[in-house]
Amino acid sequence: MIPYCLRTKKIALRLRWLSYQLLLLLSLYYSTNCFAELNGKLGGSFTGATDYIWRGYSKSDGKPVIQANIDYEFKSGIYLGSFASTVNFSDHGFENRSTTEFRPYLGFAYQLSDDWRFNTAWTRYLYDGKIFGQVVDYNEFYFYSHFRDLLTVNLNFSENSYQQNHVSFNSEITGRYPITDSIEISSTLGYNNQRKILYYDYLYWTSGITVHLSRNIGIDVRYYGGVYASTKKEEPLPHWQFHPHVVDNRIVFSMTVGF
Repeated sequence: MIPYCLRTKKIALRLRWLSYQLLLLLSLYYSTNCFAELNGKLGGSFTGATDYIWRGYSKSDGKPVIQANIDYEFKSGIYLGSFASTVNFSDHGFENRSTTEFRPYLGFAYQLSDDWRFNTAWTRYLYDGKIFGQVVDYNEFYFYSHFRDLLTVNLNFSENSYQQNHVSFNSEITGRYPITDSIEISSTLGYNNQRKILYYDYLYWTSGITVHLSRNIGIDVRYYGGVYASTKKEEPLPHWQFHPHVVDNRIVFSMTVGF
């Protein structure tokens, strides 16, 4: 049993880390809000979802999550923001388990024509604790291509995914189609090349419908599926035990309130 003083210290450190996140989010909001009307566009959202599925596997062990996002885009095309979500990696038995994922990001968007736009971005994955006993904060780099609001191609990579000293790649294509002004259907097909980090590569897909109840409120119902695309021949390294199960025929409900 963990001594009471150590448990108290652990809780205090976690609360302090969460307070830093909240302070950063609020600072970003207030600092950018002062210039939003004159120089750019400020946006944000809060989301509740029944699962946090990410590139073929769950980051919440199939449990509900709360998420928040805030960003600011300058007229020059430069944008910055941050995303936060509760997480659960099912690493029970390990001390200092992560319960929150925090992702600051910085990018640049370029409008090539009325139909085409491109953007590139950097993000940093930060966790309030460890995952399976290890510190796993890491960088990721994104490249997007958009055709109107109908089609998006996303290519991204990390030079040191989950701090396991291996490069990872991911590619996605997403299609959207508005049925009415308030109803949209969309689907995604992706390939997550993380065999050297997670013991598997994942081929995954989603399909769902989004209904906008008002200008700032929307609900989404989405099906997720996936398969293991390949596995390592050798046994996984004993120091890293995160080998998430591929998502299998799961329905996720979410509701988002934006501003």
